[in-house]
Amino acid sequence: MPAEIKILERAEMYLRKLSCGVNPLTEETLPETDVCKQERISKCLTYVADYLKQKVMPVMERRERTVLAPKPQKVLKPRQVRELATEELVLTPEMLSKFEISDEPVSVSGVVRRLNFLIPRESGMMPLVYADVAEVLSREGILLKQEGDKGKELNLPTPRGEELGFAKVEADIRGHHSVYTKCNADAQKFILENIDKCVAQANERLAKRKAYAESGESVRSGKEKFHVTEDQLKNYPTDESPVPVSEIARRLNDLLPQNSNVEKIYFKTIRDWFVAQNYLEEKKTVLGKIFFEPTEAGAQNGIVTETRVGKNGENYDAVLYNGAAQKLVLQHVNELA
Repeated sequence: MPAEIKILERAEMYLRKLSCGVNPLTEETLPETDVCKQERISKCLTYVADYLKQKVMPVMERRERTVLAPKPQKVLKPRQVRELATEELVLTPEMLSKFEISDEPVSVSGVVRRLNFLIPRESGMMPLVYADVAEVLSREGILLKQEGDKGKELNLPTPRGEELGFAKVEADIRGHHSVYTKCNADAQKFILENIDKCVAQANERLAKRKAYAESGESVRSGKEKFHVTEDQLKNYPTDESPVPVSEIARRLNDLLPQNSNVEKIYFKTIRDWFVAQNYLEEKKTVLGKIFFEPTEAGAQNGIVTETRVGKNGENYDAVLYNGAAQKLVLQHVNELA
């Protein structure tokens, strides 16, 4: 948050100098032929600078004071994890009416996460997963499976998908180059129009789970869902240093024997668990970029932020998990998957 305020302050200063006909980097007067010397452009630059100072920056500063303000310490019990699904998924028109179409493009996973928030917590219904929606979109000719870096399978939009509002996006996320699909408002509406097909995929998974329950076989790829034993957990590193959630996932996967028949756990599974427990909160920057921030309960349970410099030289706040937060994961590790 402090890094964003500094960027906004610098942007305001640059705009004001440009509106006065001064190069903000060299302090030299701009030539009379420069576009910034035109009266209409100058007035627009001044207007935007005033808007930043009067409307945007005060909001950011209030948020920072709220985060930094001392709060009374209190012990909060973690919310219970959603029980293992036993009922078929049903998304009624009433439930779907509460889904808010985002004007800002969101990932397919983001759409799935918002749909799952509509499911009553104690219903025992089977939640959607990314693969349910991706499979339907592939069958409809919207997405096409492609091979990415290191053999990773990607679901990227076809030309028809692009016409319907699905777009290929490349971004550096937590130091890793990612390629994925985002959905604009029209694309989100398309998913809602085909939601019954996605629900059918989820219920098919539930039927397979029940069919394999007695035999103990896996529903996917012949593998068991992620789990570790008490003896394996003893080998988890005990250092208290804060680490990103991807490192927690890596350490947990390292506990599994080589050639194990157990599926690996992904960082999103752990992150989404913290969100479900109200330890993390999804937010947006003033530019519409999604990020996660620890709640009061999260901060009290070992989730911290650290300002770092990104690949493009921009500062960002990394979410890290110290020993206390990692212990929470270990206590609930076999519930996460």
